[in-house]
Amino acid sequence: MIDLNSGDERIPFTPVALYIDYISIQYTKYLKDNYPEITPRDFTYLSTIHHNPGLTQRELSEILFVSEANVAQIIKRLEKNELVHRGSDENNKSKKILNVTDKAKLIISSLLKEMYEFDSKFFEDYSDEEAEKFKKMIHAYYDWANLFVNFK
Repeated sequence: MIDLNSGDERIPFTPVALYIDYISIQYTKYLKDNYPEITPRDFTYLSTIHHNPGLTQRELSEILFVSEANVAQIIKRLEKNELVHRGSDENNKSKKILNVTDKAKLIISSLLKEMYEFDSKFFEDYSDEEAEKFKKMIHAYYDWANLFVNFK
């Protein structure tokens, strides 16, 4: 594996998006090794549904900026793997609402616990203010990148 830390002089010239991609690759490997039943995209879908119970597939596609066809495909697989339940809205039987299963809740809670532990370990040498600033900067980068992608 290439050592990204070699040559600190490169840091100012390396785009943040490249570091984010490297982090994503490591995260994907971690999930594959420790949670083989889900992918990083699955976790994004599951956690979004978990934090927005009763969401429709259309609403999920809008939140995640993906097509309804993409959502339908992933939800079908998650439902097959008993991670998502698709039910009918009481007021509109043709409207399908999404909820995570107890099995998915266990995965979400376990993985979130590990993520919080990772954050805690990562930020132990930083003040609370520095950690908050870093998270705000990452959030702002996400917001800006989203605007940039949608602008193009």
